[in-house]
Amino acid sequence: MKYSKLISLFMAALTFMSCGGSDDGDEPTPEVLKATSARAEYVVNLSQELLDAATVTIYYIDASGQQAQETATSTSWKKAVGFATLPAQAGFSVQPRLKGEPSQEEYIIEADGMMTVTLLDQKGAAFGTPYAGTKLEVKGQLGPDYLGQYLTRISSRLCEAKDISGNGIISDTTITWGDNADTDDPNRDTEVTTGGATGTTRGAN
Repeated sequence: MKYSKLISLFMAALTFMSCGGSDDGDEPTPEVLKATSARAEYVVNLSQELLDAATVTIYYIDASGQQAQETATSTSWKKAVGFATLPAQAGFSVQPRLKGEPSQEEYIIEADGMMTVTLLDQKGAAFGTPYAGTKLEVKGQLGPDYLGQYLTRISSRLCEAKDISGNGIISDTTITWGDNADTDDPNRDTEVTTGGATGTTRGAN
């Protein structure tokens, strides 16, 4: 009987230690969420008269971090791009070229574009506050002699670029897009004067 009581007390002590005596070191460490990837969306809207008068090329940074380009075939263009790792860059640029000599007495030219960037944590959920860019807009009603200048204005205003750092900080950056540095290219509408563009400065594809 004496030994039975001792064994019972010993077993009770073991049970107490296993159930109530947990060590803080055995508690799982909470996972710290952080920005590990990102998603960008580019949106561009164009007036039909702009598409009729010009070939509109849209440059953008793709998922590989390289420049890609597409020719706009409708008045609305969208592209969603995922960046699997950080740091990364995101951005877009709208660049129109005249198809030939303008054939209308007047053009109503409208274009706008916007970029948003969403940071994602290691579980793929949205992290922090998304970057929602301001809508960039260019609008004008103009004759053929000023059409070349106006396309140049679109190229210079409808572009945006962002750096996304390894810790998820989003900041402005500069990207040289496609042909926009070729100011001497006669096929581009880069000649801007107070007198307006002429037939020789409009160029043609």
